[in-house]
Amino acid sequence: MCGLLGVVATENNYLSAEDLKRLLSIGKLAQRRGVDASGLVLLESNYDIHVVKANHGFETMVETDAASNLLERARVAESYGLFGHSRLETHGYSGSQVNNQPVVLGNWVVVHNGVITNAEEIKNSLELDDGGIETDSVAIALLLEEWDRSGRLVDSDEIFNRLRGEYSVIAASLSGEVLCRTNVGNLYSALGEQGQMYLASEPRQFPKELQSDCERIDLDQTIFLRSKQEELGQVSVVDASRQETGMEGAQGLHLQSDEVEADFSRRMERVAEQASNYSETLKRCTACVLPETFPGISFNDQGVCSICQNFQEPEYPGLEKLSNDLQDQLTPNGKVLVCLSGGRDSCYILHLIHEFGFDVVAYTYDWGMVTTAARENMSRMCGDLGIEHVLVSPDIRQNRVRIHRALRAWLKKPKLGTIPILMAGDKPYFRWAREIARERGDIPAVLADHPMETTGFKAMLAGATFSPNQAGGVSYRLGPTGMAKMALSYGLHATQSPGMFPALFKEGLTGFIDYYLRKHDFVRPFSYIPWEEEKLEELLRSKYDWSSGEDRSSSSWRMGDGTAPFYNLMYQIGLGMTEHDTLRSNQIRYGLMDRSEAITRLETDNRFNSLGLASYFVTVGIDLQWAGSRIEEFAFQSLGHESTLS
Repeated sequence: MCGLLGVVATENNYLSAEDLKRLLSIGKLAQRRGVDASGLVLLESNYDIHVVKANHGFETMVETDAASNLLERARVAESYGLFGHSRLETHGYSGSQVNNQPVVLGNWVVVHNGVITNAEEIKNSLELDDGGIETDSVAIALLLEEWDRSGRLVDSDEIFNRLRGEYSVIAASLSGEVLCRTNVGNLYSALGEQGQMYLASEPRQFPKELQSDCERIDLDQTIFLRSKQEELGQVSVVDASRQETGMEGAQGLHLQSDEVEADFSRRMERVAEQASNYSETLKRCTACVLPETFPGISFNDQGVCSICQNFQEPEYPGLEKLSNDLQDQLTPNGKVLVCLSGGRDSCYILHLIHEFGFDVVAYTYDWGMVTTAARENMSRMCGDLGIEHVLVSPDIRQNRVRIHRALRAWLKKPKLGTIPILMAGDKPYFRWAREIARERGDIPAVLADHPMETTGFKAMLAGATFSPNQAGGVSYRLGPTGMAKMALSYGLHATQSPGMFPALFKEGLTGFIDYYLRKHDFVRPFSYIPWEEEKLEELLRSKYDWSSGEDRSSSSWRMGDGTAPFYNLMYQIGLGMTEHDTLRSNQIRYGLMDRSEAITRLETDNRFNSLGLASYFVTVGIDLQWAGSRIEEFAFQSLGHESTLS
């Protein structure tokens, strides 16, 4: 889930000043895929390898003394290769230098984009020292090192075919060889004037003079850019990391003791139990399961809610119509962009569009709250299907700093209507989807939203009103009055808890524009076909070993969102319901589930996820004891149970 960059000269040639200039430009544009860490690898004519790595972005890393010295060495010495990495942290804490790429192990130096989902299995199967490296990328280096030690009696294909998941790799050995390989297509090459090969994760990274001739590296083929020699060089590694302070670090800096986590879980279990008891006292619709606390709801004499009374089931044109409409929107390159979050709906649509025979490019916006299970689902599917995966990520460290600040301010003065401010950081998802589609040739973009997951009550708590979308999609539009009411509600809350102002004026405003005001021009498959939960989950689990992260969540819905355990607990306390109540109610209306089954499902759906809640707070650096006390106070104000404060 990172950005790669590189340039390798042909045999008997060396890098020029222009090569270095272009490489730095390619590296800066790789940062859109992640800036949690970065690194550079210099390959010299005597087969020595010099490595610089850092726990911050590529653009700041190259300005450090260590990187400046390496680049100066590249200018004056006979160097035949320079490649590097811009990291989005997934596995292995980036505050620890050993986990950042390039991975250095034995005779090999490796940079990798993607997620290896069977990394632990590979590590356990090899009798090699992994150097204490936690990142999944070490599996690649271990396999290459074993390949060397075994005398290379097997083809490189046999080595790489042991990997499961998504990978694009550039690797170099102390014997002078350089290779690259991808199983998804996130590796492009372009030839320079002297035959040197430039490498990048995406075409947009290349200078304009190279973009028109760049080509995607063939899938599942090892490309040897330099051959193995008899001589053996040495490797040196310089750490250009910054000392981390406060919330500058990523997850791992704010780990709590086992005793603190256990106490937090016990306290929150008591709160969740009282919220559940409150939920059972509420009047609910006799047709669906929405409670009387749902914003703006009313009931007729038969106890049927106003939402059920006004519901009209849409007509579904079917799969053939979906395929034909998508075909009509194709541009000359024939590609289709599928928005991929790692959850069940987007993964199913990725499968479906691929099954239609379209040339699919997957796109993900990873804002730092995407779960490990979701990332592994995406990598496993893209790897199995050979689908290129374009990723955009903000500065996740800074994103978590902003979440930390907004969450602390919110917890000091909790209000249900402003909970969405804590998720505003994910709303650029829509804007970047359009941007990636434009970059790839104005290709059609497919979004897996559907009316079953509509949770408009969150905005309604802040004064918004929505009109039903009878076309079967999800409506993202508000009228002027609704927008004004929402803005006023958020502004009033910020005056009561001033720490919310930065989030309101930056992420909040940007998210509001992206979500409510910008055009959402997507093809929506679930407006053509009904959403059938069991069918799609069964297919994903059987065909792709898809995981809902059962160890972290009681429901597969929202399994890709690390914030869900928090906000669903808050809604359960304040309203006696969660977003799952809206999901099951929608399924009842659409004839996909009867009411008795929905009630049974909700017992599991709304089961409190203490591990997920603790993980959310730890990830953004919130002290569990303090957060627990604030939640208890909110529960006392909402439910009136003094025992929660004990």
